[in-house]
Amino acid sequence: MRIFWVYGAIFLLLLISAGGALSAEPVPVQWQEISVSLDPEHHLVVGESMVSFASGAKDVRFRLSEGARVESVRVGGKDVPYSFTGGVLSLEPQSRDAFTATITYRASFNDPVSRHPAASEDPSYGVNAAVTKEGTFLGGGAYWYPVPEHVPARRKVTVAAPAGIEGVTAGARISRETTGGVSRSVWQETRPVGVLSLCAGPYLVEEKQTAGITLYSYFYSSNAQLAPRYLDAAGRYLALYQELFGPYPFEKFAVVENFFPTGYGFPSFTLLGGSVIRLPFIVDTSLPHEIAHSWWGNGIDVDMSGGNWCEGLVTYLADYLLKERRSPVEALEYRRQLLIDYASLVNPQNEFALSGFASRSGPASRAIGYGKGAMVFHMIRSQIGEDSFFRALRQLAQERMYAAASWSDLIAAFSRSAGRDLAPSLKVWLSRPGGPRLSLTQVNSRREGEGWLVTGTISQSPPLIEIGAPLRLETGDGVIEKVVPVSARTGTRFAFSTSSVPKRLLLDPDASIFRIFSTGEIPATVNSVKGSTNLVGVVTQNCQAQVGTFKAFLASLSQGEVRLLDEAQLDSARSISHDLLFCGTPKNLSLLPPVPDDVDLGQGGSGEGAAVARGDGLLFLVLKRQSPSKGVVALFRPLSEVSAQQYGPKITHYGKYGYLIFYGGVNRHKGTAPTSDAGVSVSLPME
Repeated sequence: MRIFWVYGAIFLLLLISAGGALSAEPVPVQWQEISVSLDPEHHLVVGESMVSFASGAKDVRFRLSEGARVESVRVGGKDVPYSFTGGVLSLEPQSRDAFTATITYRASFNDPVSRHPAASEDPSYGVNAAVTKEGTFLGGGAYWYPVPEHVPARRKVTVAAPAGIEGVTAGARISRETTGGVSRSVWQETRPVGVLSLCAGPYLVEEKQTAGITLYSYFYSSNAQLAPRYLDAAGRYLALYQELFGPYPFEKFAVVENFFPTGYGFPSFTLLGGSVIRLPFIVDTSLPHEIAHSWWGNGIDVDMSGGNWCEGLVTYLADYLLKERRSPVEALEYRRQLLIDYASLVNPQNEFALSGFASRSGPASRAIGYGKGAMVFHMIRSQIGEDSFFRALRQLAQERMYAAASWSDLIAAFSRSAGRDLAPSLKVWLSRPGGPRLSLTQVNSRREGEGWLVTGTISQSPPLIEIGAPLRLETGDGVIEKVVPVSARTGTRFAFSTSSVPKRLLLDPDASIFRIFSTGEIPATVNSVKGSTNLVGVVTQNCQAQVGTFKAFLASLSQGEVRLLDEAQLDSARSISHDLLFCGTPKNLSLLPPVPDDVDLGQGGSGEGAAVARGDGLLFLVLKRQSPSKGVVALFRPLSEVSAQQYGPKITHYGKYGYLIFYGGVNRHKGTAPTSDAGVSVSLPME
């Protein structure tokens, strides 16, 4: 994902609160040079920044870490008065002529970094900045250098650190050396964007040229052997995306290892935690996602006035599109999973319109901003066609690169490319929360002459919306497909004529539109637990985890505030009216819905052998209550406190699965029970 350091609006408020009138327009910054020395032993940044302003400056202000100590501010070689309050550094030029200010300062950054962080929707895990022996991360939101109101026209950064500590930031690397016990690198941007972030560590550096782009890997020695794989993959994805979107907008691309398990992108580099880099699938999932952000979110910033569009677009262009290119089956499964996730995680209490999405703050916001957003782009592409869709993106990249774009700008680009105004239909998907709930009702088939007539109604429950609903009629001789324009009312009639015997009627069988899945279409999964609004945690007599560990597990599922009961406290009313998550197997097995035949709840009965006997095992199982009851019951069954701590935090990453078995350090088995398609699938004939 791309990190949005909430900068402009907050900076303005801070400046106003600091006192004094603001100039009507920030004075353009002609260039900025930043030199920092990192002192990991003392968590210290010692810096100097030269900033050149055009003529006309009356009041000049910077944002700088509140904990910084400003040592001097000089103009023309002379000290000048300044104030530094609440993280705002202010000075008044002596004249209205162009001038260059030199600021020297030092600041300590040592945000705590958990050695074993729980799963989080925040990829920074709450770390804004840390300068440590293990590594350095200075996020833009930490204001580790004096940040002017206006992005400079040119920017250069020099990073110095103890020998062997390599720094990396945005821009082209124009020099790198180690002399006199100091490693130093210089980075230069010809088209700066946003606020700078910086990383450093005891990296082994590899380099490669591809398609005119310089690629780097900055990996710790333990992962250095993975560098060729990442550089080769980066070259492939950059070539693909240049073909789709146009020229790569930055001077280089670097894959940089972080010392805690992050995964996000910045202009011209991506930052991936060491434990993340080692996962075999990351090179074909997270890496292309962050590369696509080079165009969407970093090269073109997001005008947040209408919501954050870039996460949905990048999810579609990376996570989804690559699956589509590999296999239609994978693509269908991914679209279905987006809709299942939305239905499992989003509810009336946490639902909001796509235009209200800024960044992910929990599973529900991710399902909206990333998942619903991706499905909206899929509907646009399906509606206007492949050529028009990518032509619009290339044109937008050409026109808005190094500037900001809004949802309205994207809709205008797609409309121009398609040759018709898409705004009226698309803005409904942005401004209204939720989506249509569709089902097949009153379906009937009868002979008509020498053929068959199939009729029925596409029913819709509020909120009502106009949408083209795909229908597929399977017959003895093949399939017939049509898109039925569903109006904003509760029922829309349809009819099929066929000369062959009708077999089955399907509503949206390819998951090609955004809609809210019915209960029968949603399997019982980890995400069902994460999205529950009435969950109760239950500690059984044979729970092998400590209560604190069980609570931490609940927190990893975004359920840290749920009520915790002993099994003896669970009355029959609560057991029926609430979703339940048991730690251990309940004494009263009737509290569990039917367990799949291939799952044995007996101690060691799932076939793990010696590993299970040693307590190195964990079963997690989610079961759906049978009709007429609703909701889910889940079982968290670690065979020891050690296995609970080892495997519990991993479960949140398996959101689409309904059962998981871990032992021997890894996940050994995973799967999901089949669903009922009642409401979207009708067997025929029915005469």
